[in-house]
Amino acid sequence: MYVAISLDIDPDANSAVEGRHDALSSPIEYGEIRVDACKKGLQKILELLEKYDIDATLFYEARTAQMLVADGMDLPKLSERHEIACHSLKHEDFLGKVSGIPMEKKSIEESIDKAKEILVKIFEREIKGFRAPYTRINRTVVKVLEQLGFQYDSSETVTLGTGWAGKPYPLEAFDSSLMELALPSFRDAKGKKMSSYLWAIFEGRRIFSEYIDAVVQARDIAKQGLFVFSIHPWHLYVDCRGNQFGKNQARKNLENLESIFSQLKQILGIHILRQNEYLEAWLEEKDSN
Repeated sequence: MYVAISLDIDPDANSAVEGRHDALSSPIEYGEIRVDACKKGLQKILELLEKYDIDATLFYEARTAQMLVADGMDLPKLSERHEIACHSLKHEDFLGKVSGIPMEKKSIEESIDKAKEILVKIFEREIKGFRAPYTRINRTVVKVLEQLGFQYDSSETVTLGTGWAGKPYPLEAFDSSLMELALPSFRDAKGKKMSSYLWAIFEGRRIFSEYIDAVVQARDIAKQGLFVFSIHPWHLYVDCRGNQFGKNQARKNLENLESIFSQLKQILGIHILRQNEYLEAWLEEKDSN
């Protein structure tokens, strides 16, 4: 089985806001966009990925990428070995679930097109993948992605089980041939549902071994499938309400993340790779058959 490590690189503790399309950092009443924790977390995670020789997929929110570059980060060099993918322009609430104002197709198209343009300019790389803010997509978003030349989306969640193959699939529910590399959800030893987003481990609600157990479970039922992890770099240092973690919690978060990377490298039958790399190999094999 295959495992992908993905990062959603966006503003610290970002949150959708009623009455506006873009996100703000929590607490939203301050009206701020902060990337201090994101910068610090991204640097640490990239160091760990290098240490364990892991290639990852980096879903950059374009606004955040611009702010990090302006703050002195050499993102092209730091991200050189990893896939560069898109996580919107300003973490828009495309469907209007919180904002109360769903975005029209033209606005969605302008936003994603601008985000892609910014990322291409910064990284000078082709952008193939997309993950929607809040992992929420609809037919309009999918059609825009298809129109703008994206090769895959990675926003949907599929429950791990006997019928879960972990394979790419076309988004036929949205009348599209765009491929989906879905995030898995699964259940712990007590039957409680878990997500492959690692936010719960950083807030002390989960332990790293539960995620490793899920990978082993998936390996046994989804041969050649893809298990996608996702991380918000800022979450190493602040919680989802924007409160800064103490030094002990921040250190523990880094230790837990390193334990996951270390354990993944030791599991037999597991290969870690970028999401685009997996999709390309899968499509080649499909075509050859």
